[in-house]
Amino acid sequence: MGFSIKGIASPSELREDMSRNGRAYFMALSISFGGMFFGWDTGLIGGVLGMESFQKYYRTSEDSGVNAVFGAMSAAYIAGRWGRRIALWVAGVIFIIGSVVQTCCGLANRDTALDELYVGRVIGGFGVGLVSVVVPLYISESAPTPIRGRCTATMQLLNVTGIMLAYFVNLGLTRSISPPDNPNIWRIAFALQMLPGVIFMILLIFHDESPRWLVDRGRIDEAQKVLAKLRRVPIDDPDVLQTLHEIKESFAQQSKLTLLQQFKAAGESKKIAYRVALGPILMFGQQWTGTNSINYYSPRIFKSLGMSGGDAGLFATGIYGVVKVVFTSIALASAIEQFGRKRPLIFGGLAQSYCMFFMGIYSAIRPEGSPIVPASYAAIVHVYLYVVGYSFGWGSVPWVAGTEACPNHLRALATTFALMMQWLMNFVIARITPVLLEETTFGTFLLFGATCFAMVLFAVFFMPETQGLALEQVSSVFEGSILTQSLADSPGGTFLFRRVQASRPGLLSRTSTSTSTADSIKKRDAGEVRAAPGELRTLPRLDEEPCHETGDRRGDIAV
Repeated sequence: MGFSIKGIASPSELREDMSRNGRAYFMALSISFGGMFFGWDTGLIGGVLGMESFQKYYRTSEDSGVNAVFGAMSAAYIAGRWGRRIALWVAGVIFIIGSVVQTCCGLANRDTALDELYVGRVIGGFGVGLVSVVVPLYISESAPTPIRGRCTATMQLLNVTGIMLAYFVNLGLTRSISPPDNPNIWRIAFALQMLPGVIFMILLIFHDESPRWLVDRGRIDEAQKVLAKLRRVPIDDPDVLQTLHEIKESFAQQSKLTLLQQFKAAGESKKIAYRVALGPILMFGQQWTGTNSINYYSPRIFKSLGMSGGDAGLFATGIYGVVKVVFTSIALASAIEQFGRKRPLIFGGLAQSYCMFFMGIYSAIRPEGSPIVPASYAAIVHVYLYVVGYSFGWGSVPWVAGTEACPNHLRALATTFALMMQWLMNFVIARITPVLLEETTFGTFLLFGATCFAMVLFAVFFMPETQGLALEQVSSVFEGSILTQSLADSPGGTFLFRRVQASRPGLLSRTSTSTSTADSIKKRDAGEVRAAPGELRTLPRLDEEPCHETGDRRGDIAV
């Protein structure tokens, strides 16, 4: 019997978890390879645009950066009409076609090379945008409740891994192929980005359609088999039957909606509209925490300490990417399920805000070119502290919380909105950050420090906790007063709302996800107690034992 510290699983518990949830984890890792070619494409183009060979061949160093928006826009229709799995196939094929076009630009006619490149970027970007929506959508709808957050956030882990690998591939190509203006450098780089896309499509063969989409289409028997397969239990297992019943109930009145009907349903009430908008808000916050400003400015810090351009880039981009991968992995293993969604956003955001304010003050009193002082080395430390906070909070959690919050029948539409916001803000931040840093370096960091803190306040006051609830039960935390529920779920909520916390203790007391999935689900209530504003309601929890008298849970939650 293993020993575990509060919220941290012991080795024996981790082995048990992997044994019981092995298929679900394999599903999440396989599908998240879509996140890897998403990240690889992002990291690749950033390095290729700066290559001497690329600039000499094309006489440009610009990339629009908005191609993926169109792919994201199409996701609600494609994933809703033909299914999540077909949408993933479409994304993979389109991405590979785009990569082939980019690799072969100019081989037939040098004069049309730039036009061919733009076409290839548009095609590949469409695939990247589509996969960025459907991957978290598919995983969140398929993964068992106790590990849903960890599985969905695997998308972010593979994303940052792709960015890191792309950097080192670009670095290796520029250092191993000569002369520096050899076009094979960027051609090979474009060709290699097909690798994660091919792996993704091979792994996709082993996986079925999302069980919730199958229920929506009336294919109940298939959905039951998928649920049982992912949980490694017989199809008549009570937990499978209960989960299937809940999914069917949630779709009972809202199945097979057209895209237009989904748009109308998204605005049918303020609560539904808020749940649909939560994903886009979180993605907006993810981009406005200012991670791109660190990407742009950190090379200057290392250069100011006497490092050459190549070495500065290695530490500012390469090692920075390694740190991001390492701490995203740690966050998935030890935080996103053990401590929920709110706490990583709050504490990660506070860490990011502190680092941004430090960088702002540092750049104000020690402008570029100043003599090296101890604070210069402290600035390096804060570059990496920033990415630690980002990895635990706003880097990973928005992918999870945004897909969890929305209703089943609107999840594809809401996730499309969220990723459109992510891509648009990515484009905006990438364009304005160099200008801001040129005009007012310290002001840029103070601005992002303030936005980090503003997003922390949003997480505290307007984001209820959704960890540990089945997707069909998440609606319960948005009934009544969202402000009251959000504050009750925040750190310190025990003291502010004792009646709430008496019924729903803080997440730190929850059973960690290393406890077996079957044992956790058996403790979940079959139903959902609803209440109008001003009444009391019960929030079902995975780690709460049923009442012996009635077989259900009762608790007083003021709203």
